Amino acid sequence: MPPRLPRLLIAWVILLALLGIEFGASFLPLAPWPRVLILLPALAMAAIVGVVFMEVGRGPVVARGFAVAGLFWLLVLLGLGSMDPLTRTDYHTTVAHPE
Repeated sequence: MPPRLPRLLIAWVILLALLGIEFGASFLPLAPWPRVLILLPALAMAAIVGVVFMEVGRGPVVARGFAVAGLFWLLVLLGLGSMDPLTRTDYHTTVAHPE
């Protein structure tokens, strides 16, 4: 067995656990302010992918630059994708019944 395989398997299991936590938390009826907490597993998943799978700390400078750029755009997409659920408000309207 290659020496890096157990580390990759542990990271994969942690990613699956974080995915389960995030998926389960998406069904909770949360007020607007604690919805930000759902982003924490996503940020942890991005950090694990960057450190373990992309190996941002190793390799030539150009490869690290591309890995950091990929993580940056992932964070941008997470930020843009979270704007809708974090800023959505419900407007209650009255329904007019024609007589």
